[in-house]
Parts: sequence; C-alpha cells; structure tokens
Amino acid sequence: MNLNEPNGLWEILKIGIPALIVFLTAYFMFRDMIENNQKQREMELQLKNSKLILPIKLQAYERLILLLERISPQSLLMRISPHDLNVVDYQQELLSQIRHEFEHNLSQQIYVSQILWETIRRAKENLVQIINNSADEFKNDAPALVLSNKIIENYLESNDQLIANAVNTLKKEFSKLG
Repeated sequence: MNLNEPNGLWEILKIGIPALIVFLTAYFMFRDMIENNQKQREMELQLKNSKLILPIKLQAYERLILLLERISPQSLLMRISPHDLNVVDYQQELLSQIRHEFEHNLSQQIYVSQILWETIRRAKENLVQIINNSADEFKNDAPALVLSNKIIENYLESNDQLIANAVNTLKKEFSKLG
C-alpha cells in the first residue's frame, strides 16, 4: 500500500476514522462511568457519616439547651443558695458556676452554627455583666439574699433577654436538622 496513492490514503482513513470513533466513544463512556461511580461512593460516604454524626449533633444541642437552662438566673439562683454568704462570696460562686458550665460545654461549638454559638456566648456574657452590675450596687459584706433579688430584678428589667433568645435560636436551628 502506497501512501502517495489516493486509494492508499483512503484505505487508511476508512480504517482509522471508525477506529478513532470507537476509541473516543469507549473512552468517554468509561470516563463517565468512573465519575458516576466515584460520585455514588462519595454520596454513600456522606450518608454513612451523617448517620454517625447526627446522634452526636443531637447530643450537642441537648447539652447546649441544658447549659442555657442551668445558667438562666432563675435556675442558677435556685441551685446556689445565698444563705450564710455575703455579696462578694455569692457573686464569686455564681460566676464560678457559670464559667464551669460554659467551659464544660465548649467543645459543643463544633456541632452548631457560628451564629448559634455566638448567641450562647453573648447570653453568658450578658448574665455575667448583670451579676457584676448587681453586685456593684451593694457593700461587699451585705447579705447575699439582696444580691439574689437584685439579679432577678435587673435580669427581668433588661430588654435583651439573651438567654431566652439563645434558647429560641437553638430550637430553630435544631428544627432544621430534621
């Protein structure tokens, strides 16, 4: 077969073009099949991971709602009795309990949105500020019961009920999980 002859070139093209078409068709089909297989594996892995992570996320939401309930002024003041303490000691005990509760739940922030975590953190800081401002209104040796009453009064008077807002934000975010 001589390439210089028109028939020889024609014979090569008659064989080469169909072979090239078959090769390209097979290549694209196998490439698509491999990509689809990879996507299916990734989706299965995501589904498997979500089944593993969902219970952990649920536990995080439970722990954070418990944190907010435990540091709410009503709950906190009921748990920590003001008897036999003065204002300074009571203030320190309340702040210590809030700090302990918050630090115990710090790791839960990886399972919730940044907005929710910041809302919880601001609620805690707001309560600390209310406690400190309330304590500043009394002499250090005043009975703790007056501080307890003042904290509730100042919390109820504040327009920004950040703990209640944090609870609502948490519930809204939780409802989006299902």
